[in-house]
Amino acid sequence: MRISISLFIVFLFSNSAKAQESTELVLSDTLKFHKILEGHNGAVESLMYSRDGSYFATGSWDRNARIYKLDSLKNYVFFREFSMHHAAITCMDISKDNKYIAIGSKDFTFSVFEIETGQLRFVSRDHSNAISQLFFDPSSSFLITASMDGTARVYRVADFELAKPNSLVLNYTSKINGAQLSPSKGKFMLACDDAKVVEVNVKGKVLSAFIGHSARVSCLDISHNKKMMASGSDDKTIRIWDAKTRQTRFVLEGHGWKVTSVHFSKDDRYLISSCNNGEVKIWDLQTGKETAYIPTLGTNARQAMFSPDMKSVAVATLQANPPYGAVLYHTPYTVELPVVKPKKKPLKK
Repeated sequence: MRISISLFIVFLFSNSAKAQESTELVLSDTLKFHKILEGHNGAVESLMYSRDGSYFATGSWDRNARIYKLDSLKNYVFFREFSMHHAAITCMDISKDNKYIAIGSKDFTFSVFEIETGQLRFVSRDHSNAISQLFFDPSSSFLITASMDGTARVYRVADFELAKPNSLVLNYTSKINGAQLSPSKGKFMLACDDAKVVEVNVKGKVLSAFIGHSARVSCLDISHNKKMMASGSDDKTIRIWDAKTRQTRFVLEGHGWKVTSVHFSKDDRYLISSCNNGEVKIWDLQTGKETAYIPTLGTNARQAMFSPDMKSVAVATLQANPPYGAVLYHTPYTVELPVVKPKKKPLKK
């Protein structure tokens, strides 16, 4: 079933010289508008949930990142702002233990802060172009960064030094728009300007290429079960690849402009995607069909993500007028997250 969502923008003008703007969101009963996490002084470019959903971060054209913490009523409330960059925040990630937030920017640098204290731990100026993506590996022992300068770099989290050997600085002949760990151990997947997704090893050697898009590959994601990869492109399509056979499972068509983000749900049943004309779509990966959509958010949708429990969807848009912030929606979906049991301390003898 396709769930239609309508967005109506109502402008109220007073008789005075100053006009006041009001936005009314009218949604279906299935995917409901929840709230806008306000606070930024510019449009939101990027967003990120922590792995357990206890934190949510937003990055903006105001050059700041903000982090929100889940309270006892399951609402995200503002916790802290991180400021040090000189251009828009393009990407973020939160370490597995929720200790660090890594922040990438269009100013060619990335930073790492302690979440609880707000202390700046590390700043890197190794890249020579905008940071397109960064992420902690599953153990949060390493931080991987990718840049429009055509390189990806691997840092040890213990000391935030480049991992040894220095060959872990990966170079490619095309701009890198996104990166993920490959389902194959010790390898990386890169989304590139040359319309390819390439798999490289830690020495930077290209091992294989996923060919099918006809324009720049802007984004990618790997499913949680490591069996699928999704790639989004300026050719307006999304390809779902079989990670083992390297064959295309589905070509998802329906976006009216360049695809800006793709993200698997926690159970790998659904994919959410966004594009430059403001559309956000949800796809059923069992059928390859669109199952829900937001026809317009009024402007460029930069990123869309499921929350870890799939109970909400967050969308970052480049709207021209305030309020600026990530837009949250309720979904009809839900998954049970595993309960992390605290480790038992050994008894003192």
